[in-house]
Amino acid sequence: MSKLLTGFIGQGFIGKNYADDFGRRGHEVVRYGLQPEYVGNKEKIAECDIVFIAVNAATVPSGVLRDDGHPAVHFDDSNLKATLPLARPGATVVIKSTVPPGLTEALQEENPNITLLFSPEFLTEATAAEDAAHPERNIVGMAKDTPAHRAAAELVMGLLPKAPYTLVTSSRNAECIKYGGNAFLFVKIVFSNMFYQLVEKYGGDWEVVRAAVGADPRVGAAHMDLHLKDDPPGVMRRRGAGRSCFIKDWAEVSELYAAAFPEDTSTIQALRGFEYKNAELLREYDRYLNLLEGVYGKGAGEKKK
Repeated sequence: MSKLLTGFIGQGFIGKNYADDFGRRGHEVVRYGLQPEYVGNKEKIAECDIVFIAVNAATVPSGVLRDDGHPAVHFDDSNLKATLPLARPGATVVIKSTVPPGLTEALQEENPNITLLFSPEFLTEATAAEDAAHPERNIVGMAKDTPAHRAAAELVMGLLPKAPYTLVTSSRNAECIKYGGNAFLFVKIVFSNMFYQLVEKYGGDWEVVRAAVGADPRVGAAHMDLHLKDDPPGVMRRRGAGRSCFIKDWAEVSELYAAAFPEDTSTIQALRGFEYKNAELLREYDRYLNLLEGVYGKGAGEKKK
């Protein structure tokens, strides 16, 4: 088989690090993004056999309010829809952007001339290059369970760096896996923030409590460190769950659940309670306000009077 030409649409920290890794491993790579050095490669994407898409597909303000007076959100898939037609007919296209369950299938129906897959990314901003080169999980989701999609999924899996855990499954499963992982870590971070306040109130030493609770292998120490020692005394500017994924993904999970089960008010309140607590923490400690307001709009995280 001739050497495959691989395209990467989007050169933020996700697309860039995957493209860098493919290039280091000897693959012929085409990069297209809004950066001056890549913006001229738009037409070259049509020459690629496989195209990875890592564009901004975000949860954003919907312009209406929830029944509790807080801003409602919705998922903006416009960037994805704009980039899919750049791939040539017959190409395999792999969505890396996080998307709600069922969207990959819907986009496949709208673009029947390509083979569409969803493969969640598990990169962290601080270690993205290492994560791309040495993944812990490789998951490829198929929009349809057909021989063509399965062959494409196995091909993509073979192109990725080896990982101890691999899974070829439906795109809906893969989409849920991505949201589930981020949502679980979001809860862990926000609960750690809440429990820190309780420990301090009752005169405990958070660092001792945190280390001992995290030593339980069922809990784990990751995402419990509030980095209090890294900040000046009394500042604590590492509070809350921020960065590029946690805010938007929890907001989307909360919105999806409320739409699917509007009668389950207790669960909706629980989900939104974590959501609003995190927003209040980020605003109180002046963290990630641009990301917070990108999801909910101006004034996000302000306490209701």
